[in-house]
Amino acid sequence: MISFSVLSPLMRSVFALWALLLCLSCIGSGMLAVVKKRFSFTAFAFILFVPSYLLWQIIFDFSLHVKIGAAAPITETVCGLSRVYWLCAFLLLSVLSVILLMSNLKYDKTFITPGAIKVYLDKMPCGVCCWRENGRVLFSNICMNTLCAAITKNALLNGNQFRDAVRDGIKNVDGKVWRFVSREINVDDEMLYEMIASDITAEYAKTEALEKDKAELSRLNKELREYYSSIDESVKRQEILQAKMNIHDEMNRLMLSTVAADKNDAAALDNIFSLWEHNALLLCMETDSRANIRQTGALDSLAKALGIKVLWKSDLPDILDGSQKELFFFTAQEALINAVKHAGAKNLEISFEKTEGSLICRFTNDGKLPDGDVCFEGGLANIRLLARKQNADICTELGPRFTLVLKYQPIG
Repeated sequence: MISFSVLSPLMRSVFALWALLLCLSCIGSGMLAVVKKRFSFTAFAFILFVPSYLLWQIIFDFSLHVKIGAAAPITETVCGLSRVYWLCAFLLLSVLSVILLMSNLKYDKTFITPGAIKVYLDKMPCGVCCWRENGRVLFSNICMNTLCAAITKNALLNGNQFRDAVRDGIKNVDGKVWRFVSREINVDDEMLYEMIASDITAEYAKTEALEKDKAELSRLNKELREYYSSIDESVKRQEILQAKMNIHDEMNRLMLSTVAADKNDAAALDNIFSLWEHNALLLCMETDSRANIRQTGALDSLAKALGIKVLWKSDLPDILDGSQKELFFFTAQEALINAVKHAGAKNLEISFEKTEGSLICRFTNDGKLPDGDVCFEGGLANIRLLARKQNADICTELGPRFTLVLKYQPIG
């Protein structure tokens, strides 16, 4: 068998380079294992390093002293072995070195290591920093380093100084809003400080929009309160107006009933006195506008007491709501009283005319026509004011007979 010592210098140089690469591979694998705290792999790397270095040293010693015959005995013994043994030894060491190196590289992808944590934290969109009580930074990812450089114009070297620079907690950096939160943590009985920087640009924009909406809502609430207050005042004025109208109507009806009553009819006088007594009690009570809606029967009773006849040309239209019906009966009652009081009428005709978008109510009496223009005073003035609040109007028509007109527009 051909021994290693008879190989050419070129082949021995190839084996020497091979041995050197094995040494470097074992050193690299050992360092990786130390970083990952896999000390068993470090020992295995050292075990592989020893024969690799020994073979490299034997080749170097043999090449240096081969011509002068001063090589060490171990060098001459090992170099006297067959080149097949050398090749098998180098192949075995190479396979074990590759397995060790691949195991260290694969470990980062399958196990949690400090290196894997560093890579993961550097990829996070938020900033992370940890430092000791004296300010010495133990760890900071790329995002936190970038934020520190943008805020302080310096590298992140002291955690306490950087915490003081972002003490207000909110910072605008390069068009983004960042929130910085610091806390104390205890690790192995040592007090450490941790800071997290979060990108809250979207949340901050929504918060600002919410604040604007809140301010706008407060303004609208204030306007609504003022509006409701004005409505209360309007309702109060309307109730006072309707109370005045009720008092005016009741007094007119009682006075006219008293004048029209037969002085020799004791039953009629007793009835009139009862009405005076009843209405005197009503005037002492609080007026409720919604409790005084005039019905057709009440209008007919008033007409009978005044000695005038009411002629209905048609029934009251159903398209009128409660307040509009109330206005109608107020107007009918005033037309009835005025027809007796000012015109001496014996008949009052009530008719309705429905046109597109409006309803016209006419109260026509057969009494004498007024001299000159008709002035809206007293009860008619109050009714006209009430009508305008309901988008209606009151006017008069003079012809062969006098007509009081109530016009609802729009209607239906």
